[in-house]
Formats: sequence, C-alpha cells, structure tokens
Amino acid sequence: MGKVIQFPFGEEPEKKEEKELKTEPLTEEDFNQVIEVFKKDLKTLYPSQVKDILGVIGLGEKYGDEKFVVGLLMWEHYKHSHPLVSSFVAVLKGDKLEKISFLEAKNNYWDWKLMVKTYKDKFHTEELMRGLFELKERFEKGEI
Repeated sequence: MGKVIQFPFGEEPEKKEEKELKTEPLTEEDFNQVIEVFKKDLKTLYPSQVKDILGVIGLGEKYGDEKFVVGLLMWEHYKHSHPLVSSFVAVLKGDKLEKISFLEAKNNYWDWKLMVKTYKDKFHTEELMRGLFELKERFEKGEI
C-alpha cells in the first residue's frame, strides 16, 4: 500500500495582491479619436470589407498613450446595404490601431481572450469585458 507524504511548504502560499493600476477611463474626446483611428486603420486591415465606420459605443481605459477599448462598432460593409454591428476588443497606441479582435469573427488577427489576459497587468480588462457583455445585452434588447 502507498503512503501519502506531505512536504512542508511553510505557511499558506502567498496570495497575489492585486496591484492598483494607474489607468484613467476614456473620455468622449478619446472615443472621437478612436473612431478616427478606426476609420483609417480598419479600411487598411480589411480593404475588401470595410466601406465606412459609422460609430462606436463602448468603454475603455488609457495608460499613457496606450488605450484598451471594448465596445460595439457600427460599420458599413461593401456587400451589405445595411449597417453592421460588431463587438470588439482593441488596443491603440498613440493614434495607431495596434490590435483588434471581433468577438463574432471566425478568423481574427488576434484572439480577444488572449488580449484580455495579456493586458490585464495594465488595464482592468476583465471588468471591461463584463461591461462589454452588459452593453451588448442592452443593445440587443433595444435599450440603447
């Protein structure tokens, strides 16, 4: 018969203390800049699909010149006569779109789940994602 041997590891393993992140919420001016960046960069990334960017509803944070943004993107597709709405997670650095992932897309340049994990040291990514899902639900119900 086997015997269980326990090795002493001292006291309970130290729990990671959540460090306070030095982020600021995005302002209306920041979102206007996000829309301009999307208009320019999404047409470059998806030239056969994106005709125009109509607007963004979302939330996000900034840390220095970096922004982590989640939300709903209203846009025009070349093949559709009506506007489309897509959920997204994006990272902007300065006035350039660094990464974007669409939750509904099958093929993305970047995985949104990985982006949430990667940037959680700088931003409150999990809270922002909860906000995105709440925002999406309210949009689908017609509340916004």
